Amino acid sequence: MLVQLQKNWPAETPPPSSPVEAEAGLLSIANLLAILRRRALLIGIAVAAMIVVGLLYIVTTKPMFDSTALVYLDIENAQLVGGNEQNTSGTPASLSDVDVNSQLQIIRSEKIALSVIEQLGISDADEFRRPPNLIVQLITRGMGVIRSMVRLGPPPAVVEEAGVPRFVVEEFSKRLRVDRVDDTFVLGISFTSENADRAAAVANAVANAYLEEKLDARYESVRRASTWLEGRLSELREKAVASDQLVQQYKREHGIIDTNTGGGQLLSDTQLTDLSARLVEAQKETATRRARYDQIAQMIASGNPDASVVDSLSSPVISQLRAQYSRIAQQEADISRRYGAEHDAAQRARSQMEDINGLILRELGRIEQVYKSDLEVAQKQEAELSQQMEGFTTRSTDIAEARVRLRELERNAEADQNLYESFLDRYKSALQQQSFPITDARVLTEASPARKKSSPKTVITLALSTVAGLALGLLLALGRELADRTFRTPGQIEQVLGVPCLGILPKLGRGQTRRALHTARKEGTSARLLSRDLGVLQHVVKAPLSRFAETLRSVKLAFDFAPGDGGMRVIGVVSSMPGEGKSTVSMNIAQLIASSGNSVLVIDADLRSPTLTREVTPDAEAGLFEFLVNNVPINDLIYSDDAKRLKFLPAAGKGGAEQKTDLIGSGKMAQLLTAARQTYNYVIVDLPPLAPVIDAKAVAGSVDGFVFVVEWGETSIATVSDALHNAPHVNQKIIGCVLNKADENTLRLYTASIGNSSYYHHEKFSSYVSQG
Repeated sequence: MLVQLQKNWPAETPPPSSPVEAEAGLLSIANLLAILRRRALLIGIAVAAMIVVGLLYIVTTKPMFDSTALVYLDIENAQLVGGNEQNTSGTPASLSDVDVNSQLQIIRSEKIALSVIEQLGISDADEFRRPPNLIVQLITRGMGVIRSMVRLGPPPAVVEEAGVPRFVVEEFSKRLRVDRVDDTFVLGISFTSENADRAAAVANAVANAYLEEKLDARYESVRRASTWLEGRLSELREKAVASDQLVQQYKREHGIIDTNTGGGQLLSDTQLTDLSARLVEAQKETATRRARYDQIAQMIASGNPDASVVDSLSSPVISQLRAQYSRIAQQEADISRRYGAEHDAAQRARSQMEDINGLILRELGRIEQVYKSDLEVAQKQEAELSQQMEGFTTRSTDIAEARVRLRELERNAEADQNLYESFLDRYKSALQQQSFPITDARVLTEASPARKKSSPKTVITLALSTVAGLALGLLLALGRELADRTFRTPGQIEQVLGVPCLGILPKLGRGQTRRALHTARKEGTSARLLSRDLGVLQHVVKAPLSRFAETLRSVKLAFDFAPGDGGMRVIGVVSSMPGEGKSTVSMNIAQLIASSGNSVLVIDADLRSPTLTREVTPDAEAGLFEFLVNNVPINDLIYSDDAKRLKFLPAAGKGGAEQKTDLIGSGKMAQLLTAARQTYNYVIVDLPPLAPVIDAKAVAGSVDGFVFVVEWGETSIATVSDALHNAPHVNQKIIGCVLNKADENTLRLYTASIGNSSYYHHEKFSSYVSQG
């Protein structure tokens, strides 16, 4: 069971600082439930406080009423009545989200607010000049008084907007809410007031003011547009007439005559087009006849007419001759193949072929004369048309040059006319809109006075107060848990200190030890006989079935079965700080050992503050101090109980603190413990605390093991850790720790969170161990 403290945790990792952190993680469900149980009172107080705050808010706040008017943005109906059903793209107009949001801002504008305030005469209403909550009013007035007292100059002037104080406009705007209803074109205009009728009147007034604002804006816009268009139309009309007159005058001056066939075509252009077409046909005819004549003339000149050309001529004579020529040529080829090209028959055939070619050439000469006559006629016609064309071309060129300027004049005239017609249409539309006093919005539902208040909402306020109280209580509870830097559970001892926890001792009441001792002496008992009633110092004997006694039995069992020959005989009981109950634990362990038939010596080794001596032998005049300093025989200093099994050596000593230093670690003290080990079955040494003095460290070599006492819920973790860290020799011999002075009712809330409730609080446990 010997455990090294140096193995507790890595040097760079800080030890857990609270019971919650030391047990399976801070945010585990079991720990959170345990926190709720342990801090239920704190959480309840926080919830109650917040509920009181909520009730105070409800009581001190004037009830407010909401009224809502619905306005529909009906742009299509407005365009239909206004005579403009569609936009220029031919599709019905619609509103985008940007348009709707723009309308929301218009309704929220100060212009609408000022209009409604003036219309209803509510600029002097008291609710706009003070907060709705009475407490806030008092605070505001107090702050105003303080500011007026510390202000050196005159108070600042009240800023007004159109005769209405600025703060009234701002308060009005805060109470006005304008929202879009879902994704529709319906706008909800709501107003909050202490008066239900006023809330409805303001909501309706805002809706009507918005419609009037749109009417005024539309009328003013149309009026300005109509006035400007009217002056502009006069100018455009005169300009369009002048442009048209200039076009007609230019046509007359340049002889430009339209054909009246539509399309703006001129007479000269029509004549020139017809003549040009005839000339083109004549040129085509001349070219065809020239090509035919040249071809046949070339054939005659070569003396060997081309067969394909000859075949294309529609002459029956040539066709017959060509057929005869083909037949003879076939015979000549057949004879030459059979008898050779020099055969008489072949030569006669070739002679006949030459004669036929001559006849064909004479026929072609006759046809040539016909073609030549046709060509001369075509050339004459072409020359006549060309001469006419030349005259018309010259005239057309002059007209074309004049038409360049004409087209420019016509374009200007057309543009002026179109512009005039466009402005005329707009002017007529403006006049029409001006005659229809409509808007693209209408009131869908008028606001009516609310039948119940909208704020403060009692149920919601109390619910939020409860939730806020729970949140605050949980934060405070968690803060208290995190701020708890003490030991609460055995698991925390084992995890933080790295030593076993031998048990938890409940807190005991203090007995009347000294009065019992004086009474015993009056009855004539021995001067060195312990009192029969030592109060809590012998609680283990008075209540042998108590949890206190059962825990001390586990302590005794721990050092009986500790490693070593025969167990541990000299046991030091030590704590980190004074007042943790180590003296009570020491005497009760001794009482438990003595009741089992073993001899035990209890030594009060705390010479500087001998608590055990003051409780057990308050009248002792000599003790351990006299033994160590004056060599008084030990048997003259020891007190015993009636059975002579429990011996007690008080500290006594009348010297100052400077005389008591270094005595516990002296060689004589070591000799005393060695001798006591031989004489008694057990030696219990009540040692001074570790933190303030070094006595326990000095005597560690003569002690077999230590029982470390930690006061439950009082001694800080850091104090215990530092004390053990600075006393390594003591730490090496620690048998285990005991949590002392535990509040059993509170302890249930800690042990239940780590699964130990069945051990400490199960109902069947009482059949073995009493609750005392």
